[in-house]
Amino acid sequence: MISKKVLIWDKLSKKYDSLWVQKYSLAPTRKKVLSILKCCKDGFTMLDVGCATGQLLSEVRSEFPGCKLFGIDKSEQMIELARSKNIDAEFDCVNVEEYNTKIKFDVITCCHSFPYYQQKELVLEKLASLLNENGMAIFIHGSINSIYDKIVMSIVEMTAEKANYLSKKEFINLAKEYFFVEGSFLIKEKWFMPSLCGFVLRRKS
Repeated sequence: MISKKVLIWDKLSKKYDSLWVQKYSLAPTRKKVLSILKCCKDGFTMLDVGCATGQLLSEVRSEFPGCKLFGIDKSEQMIELARSKNIDAEFDCVNVEEYNTKIKFDVITCCHSFPYYQQKELVLEKLASLLNENGMAIFIHGSINSIYDKIVMSIVEMTAEKANYLSKKEFINLAKEYFFVEGSFLIKEKWFMPSLCGFVLRRKS
């Protein structure tokens, strides 16, 4: 169940698509995900975890018209806006730990929401269980790998909710129980941006 209290994400929802982080963080993230998905044949099933207003799913739909898309987010207002875009995707307002479905996904994306999950290992275990054999997971999020990163991310945290921005090494160590790390990358559009670390993972059998 989603808490009835007003979430910071509900407050941010109406201006989310025009936030300043879109230009140097969220848009480059979506561009990178689309480039990774080029290895997939159209028709794949994909779950976007922490889908917000459905921006990524909208762009995936344009590039891969035959795929089956699903998005989940804990913010009711974010999900309402995502549904209003008529993306041809199924949306659910639910915490990722409580998401239940019989569908097995070829691709799961988790972009920028992972630092906000308090039970990170449980989330990784859950997402691994939702993937098809050899299914691919793409994670991209803020990461603290330097003093500069720590300073910037502490400021970012004040604009949202409490977060734990893992270093690249910490994330890999946490994920390796459930996934093989197929690749990693860094998104840094401008010098003043903190580290945005990305990972391409494959589910372990």
